Amino acid sequence: MSSKRPSSTSDDHACVKQSKSTPTDHIVEKGGDCHAVDENETASDVSNGYLNPVFGGEGFKDCLVERYRKNDGANDGSWTDSGVTLHSVPFKCCELKNFIEEDGYLKRLKQDLESLKFFPKNNDLYKFHQSDDLKTVSHQSIQHLRKILFTDFRAWLISVTDILLDDTVDMSCSLYRSTDTLLCHDDELEGRRIAFIFYLVPPWTPEDGGSLDLFGVDDNGQPSDIVKSISPEWNKLVFFEVTPVSFHQVSEVLTEEKCRLSVSGWFHGPPIDRPQPHSEVPSPLEPCLTVDEQLFYQWINPQYLDINVQSEIQDRFETESEIELQDFINPQMYESLLEVLKNRSLPWAKRGPPNKRCYYQLDPGSYPSVLVNCVQFFRSDAMFVVLSNLTGLSLHELVMSDEEGEEKSTEQPHAPGANGEKEDKSDEQPGASAANGKVGGRQLNEGAGPCCRGEVRCWRPGCYTLMADTDLCETAEFALDARYFIGCTDWQTQYGGYTSYIVKDEDEELLTVNPFPNSLALVYRDCDTMQFIKHINHTASQRENPEFCDVSFVYYEKSS
Repeated sequence: MSSKRPSSTSDDHACVKQSKSTPTDHIVEKGGDCHAVDENETASDVSNGYLNPVFGGEGFKDCLVERYRKNDGANDGSWTDSGVTLHSVPFKCCELKNFIEEDGYLKRLKQDLESLKFFPKNNDLYKFHQSDDLKTVSHQSIQHLRKILFTDFRAWLISVTDILLDDTVDMSCSLYRSTDTLLCHDDELEGRRIAFIFYLVPPWTPEDGGSLDLFGVDDNGQPSDIVKSISPEWNKLVFFEVTPVSFHQVSEVLTEEKCRLSVSGWFHGPPIDRPQPHSEVPSPLEPCLTVDEQLFYQWINPQYLDINVQSEIQDRFETESEIELQDFINPQMYESLLEVLKNRSLPWAKRGPPNKRCYYQLDPGSYPSVLVNCVQFFRSDAMFVVLSNLTGLSLHELVMSDEEGEEKSTEQPHAPGANGEKEDKSDEQPGASAANGKVGGRQLNEGAGPCCRGEVRCWRPGCYTLMADTDLCETAEFALDARYFIGCTDWQTQYGGYTSYIVKDEDEELLTVNPFPNSLALVYRDCDTMQFIKHINHTASQRENPEFCDVSFVYYEKSS
């Protein structure tokens, strides 16, 4: 996609720019736990609520302040008293039950919040509905909540945390329904010091999902495992300090009968020092391999070796910068792949960190023989040449692009042996990598020879990648993404698992690539094009097999 570019989110994933709306964006649900009411309806005689006076009790507050500032919890990192729970692991987080006194007020507040206009928010990191900032809302009950938070609660927070909060408070209402989620992030943005979530939910259980999950961090300060999960609860407020390690998520909502309604936002204050972001070491580049020509022909569908077919595909690709090649592998070999990947004993390993990705990867050392041959097929000299012919790109020394100052030969470059020719076989081991500096006995100049990155992955409910995923970030200006799908028959877009290409710093989605069995999706992109694989939600579990695999490669044009 050299001529088009996909989009990122606004300054922070958890609070996005207001999208344009139409009347259909307004959530109007009759019945159930999420419903709209007439915005002109007048409030009945309901007393205004107020902050629970228990929180300000001198003896209790002194104890809380001491424990909070010492980061002191019990053996499991938590301390509870008078409806307040302080967690010190994995980072300081406090739950305040019965946050507001006067239940009649809360019922009215919930009705008024549900009557607001909500806008769909859907990108790599999240899927839910959100209102405008509540400072623009005129409802008396909502303005009263803002007053409680801005005055009494803000003063209480300052006294407990010893953080000098200013009068800037961001505040909006969010609705999460079935399959909605907000994936792992840290909320960091200049000035944000304390994040809060105030829940107005029906009776809720852990089985309903929608929990606030807190992550521990590894030695690099990156999120690792979920250490604490906090379930939503009526009239409960949760707050935590925004720090470089405050990684958290809203787990996927699993219930179809309930809505997770909350008011959330941030209190601002003096900025704190932030460490330099951790930079991952990219996975190594691999050179192309010289493989037995019979192996190559055993795998590829012969129609893609036809010069006329290649020419037609190239014409379309040069216009669209993307194409889907169905039935790319011979059916017999595809069935062999499908069968071996059904083996439940394969040692799939979860790959993170969760603020960038979550999927399962198979280590090359544990590949079954069929998968070894498949990966060699995708890394073969012949594949580099065929992909060059299909796309018009210069991926191999045998192929010269028009841009390099020479006319293309009228004789199409072909796969080794395509005209019955025999090749010399290299003594190099198939597993040789760029680390040894040689390809087929030739010295490989750094970044000059045909090269690629590849992996075999498994996708299940809960898997995703984010635009923050830097593993495939390269210095090359352009790259060819090749994603080959296995075992995704009848896969539905609503499950997630599709690849979305986005223009950097814009809101335009350029392309969506959906999984399709025995299909090779090719996308040409430049360094300004972002991509992510959408979170796979729990509805994929309705399938007989709720997972699929892919063989994912990125190919780079050879240096001139």
